Amino acid sequence: MTSRNDNKNLVCPFCSLHCDDISVTTDNNSYKVNEKNNVCSKKIDSYNLNKKSVTLPKKGAKFITLSDALKGIHDLIKGHNETLIINHGVDLSGVRSMLNFASQRNCIIDHVNSKFLYQNIGVVQRTGYMATSLTETKNRADTIIIFGNKILDKSPRLLDKVIAPKNSLCSKSKKEILLIGDFAEKIVKSMKGRCNVTNIKFDLNMINDLLNATLSSDLKNIKGLSKNSLSKIKRIIGKSKYLVATWTTSDFIKTRNPKKIISSISKFIVNHNKFSRAGCMPISGVLADATSTQALTWMTGFPSRIKHIEETFKHDRNAFNSEILLANKNIDVVIHVSTINAEKLKMNKNVKNIVLGHPNTSFTSMPDIFIPVGIPGIDYEGIMFRTDNVVSVALKDIRNIKLPTTQNILDKLA
Repeated sequence: MTSRNDNKNLVCPFCSLHCDDISVTTDNNSYKVNEKNNVCSKKIDSYNLNKKSVTLPKKGAKFITLSDALKGIHDLIKGHNETLIINHGVDLSGVRSMLNFASQRNCIIDHVNSKFLYQNIGVVQRTGYMATSLTETKNRADTIIIFGNKILDKSPRLLDKVIAPKNSLCSKSKKEILLIGDFAEKIVKSMKGRCNVTNIKFDLNMINDLLNATLSSDLKNIKGLSKNSLSKIKRIIGKSKYLVATWTTSDFIKTRNPKKIISSISKFIVNHNKFSRAGCMPISGVLADATSTQALTWMTGFPSRIKHIEETFKHDRNAFNSEILLANKNIDVVIHVSTINAEKLKMNKNVKNIVLGHPNTSFTSMPDIFIPVGIPGIDYEGIMFRTDNVVSVALKDIRNIKLPTTQNILDKLA
């Protein structure tokens, strides 16, 4: 059992930055986060056990034994044709076990955020791409363009750790930060004094026009942007010696053409390397998106939307798209794997739903079978990949509530 009043550093599994300096104080199997960032503190604290936490398997509303739950899952899968595994966030060992299980049962695997993944991957496949890392951006970038609106809400410590850090190896002066989109005023205020911030309220659909205008010798008229603002943007970019563009794809999902936006940013960065160093730094989703992509790619050759057929994994981004499959009623059983998702899981009433989830998992309706599993980085040690894919971080455990891991369950079912 965890000792009382034990101070530890948590390697956070709950966003793609995976900060390794989160101080927590444990008291038996509860913990308190000592992090100044309230958004991070509240999120991490929310995974503490409470009166609504479920630590025993359930069949519908009834508590059952683990052996009965495993038998129930086996019977559900055996009695139906098509099984889909949806990854809502799990560590490396969990992804590997998904693949092993899918290879035994001929399942489809998709990540809940794969629609965002394919927006970025399309650019890499079609036009080429120049990327940089969080570390490079922190220590060397002098100018950062941040596109979107919610990126700093989804990755709250991006500002403290990368964009405006207290300590930097090479860059001693304040970074120039261009906010392009619709950022909350509190975000802008929090940046002032720590960096030179220029906030441009701008329609994300017009990003391509804006970036093209920065390359022109003339000050073009762009809808929603004054010539003075365009002139300032051009001046800041022109003076940069290490320019970084960052975004999170989910911020573009409501635009007319997310692929075009990401492609235009990528082309702009590639072109800027003719004059000075520049790189893209997209921030992946908070549900271990990078971990899933890395593991599936090196083990199958494909990042998501795969199915085990004829003794191998095959890929089709349309045929194995979980949203399309469920909408078309082509699935009989869904296994939701959700160890780090704070959002309510949507249960499709047209299929049999199995959930391997953390004890505080909530649902739109009760799944057929729920098995509570441990949280990587809280209940057991594991590995996750950081958003820039250059670092795999080792997660530690900080409590012992004796829940099985996702790997334990899937390996027993395989």
